[in-house]
Amino acid sequence: MFFVILLLLAFFLTAGVCGLWVALNAKESAVRLERWHLRNLDLRAQAAGHLGPHDRLLTATGFRVVGGVLALLGFGLILAPLIAALLG
Repeated sequence: MFFVILLLLAFFLTAGVCGLWVALNAKESAVRLERWHLRNLDLRAQAAGHLGPHDRLLTATGFRVVGGVLALLGFGLILAPLIAALLG
């Protein structure tokens, strides 16, 4: 049981840190994710034979919002049981 708790703690901590990294746009990570997304859309359209403009799903701001939500969920899932254990 202790191994499972450590595994989940490591997973949620990693998810929280990665989400925070994107949410704060450290080293232009959100902008790079946007460029990667656009390049994948271009490659997918080219492979399918579509020559028109593609539908853009996320911008750098969208990636930052998703990263913020991921950070809140990751840190929240770590801190909520700790706070509950401390309070009662």
